[in-house]
Amino acid sequence: MTDVHGEKARDLAAAVLEQVLKWKDGGAGVVLATVVKAWSTAPRRAGTQMAVHENGTHFGTLFGGSVDTLVVSAALGVLAEGKDAMVNVSVDDATASAAGMACGGGLEIRLECIDGIGRGGQGGQVDVLREALDAMRSGHSVVLCTGLADGRRLLISGDGPASGAWASEAHKRARMDDTAIALVDGDEVLFQVFNAPLRLFVVGAVRTARALRDAAQLIGFEVTIIEPRDAHAAGTEFAGANMLVGDVGATLRSLHLDSRCAVVVLAHMPEIDDPALIEAVRSHVFYIGALGSRKSHAARLARLEQAGVTAEQSARIHGPAGLDIGAIGPAEIAASIVAEMVSVLRKPH
Repeated sequence: MTDVHGEKARDLAAAVLEQVLKWKDGGAGVVLATVVKAWSTAPRRAGTQMAVHENGTHFGTLFGGSVDTLVVSAALGVLAEGKDAMVNVSVDDATASAAGMACGGGLEIRLECIDGIGRGGQGGQVDVLREALDAMRSGHSVVLCTGLADGRRLLISGDGPASGAWASEAHKRARMDDTAIALVDGDEVLFQVFNAPLRLFVVGAVRTARALRDAAQLIGFEVTIIEPRDAHAAGTEFAGANMLVGDVGATLRSLHLDSRCAVVVLAHMPEIDDPALIEAVRSHVFYIGALGSRKSHAARLARLEQAGVTAEQSARIHGPAGLDIGAIGPAEIAASIVAEMVSVLRKPH
């Protein structure tokens, strides 16, 4: 959505929608400006939004400086005509350089008059935007779909069933964290992805857990280590870590695991790892990893089968966890696991 990742980007997007609704509730005319295309080095990605009030005030930024000023001027023109529009804004080399970019380029921006009128047989814009904001504030992943020809809007859950062409494309975009325009059944549709933060739950406070925590945090994961053994959880090596101490199975059940979550077990102890894997395979997590040799993984699968885990569920477990890069030591093992997690996350269904 923007040039920042995870929760910060989500908060910025929510803040813009919140301001739009606040202004509309106050009776003002409002235009929502959305970047739908941007050159690759732009400081804002597709999906970045800015709200423009009828008095010329704006909230949020699409680029800053003169570019935002041009967008505000165009938005006021759109508001006066009462008709949505697409505009192209060129950014020269000098403006780009002042923003820290290597060269100029351009942005394609959708300017949309926000009203309560239903379009294309759907509910009012304000109602859909309010639903999107509520979902974001509640920590749910959603995709806001907008038909560019008629302004028709549809809000699709990131974890719901993919029923229909729009929903199928929305789920694909959500998995890729990719806000973009796509052609669906002959219609150009803007898919705006508002994803919940990525979460990683590491079972077992062992040396590799710390390396895995550090590697995953670098790419935006919220990392929590789950450890039932008090002595291990209290180790100085994990000072400052987000640690949950207690029964592994019960803890994972309480965490509302969804498609933005990954679970990796590292304890090498069946009484700790197995309950975690049973909870993970019964959830919607996108990645499940288990450290250990191929021999130990075969024994693990046999135990899980006896515990009632189906072959289809067991197939979701990556064991040994991590890409086969010949990793040696905790840091390299952590790198291989994180690489595999990203590969699974971004892989199309």
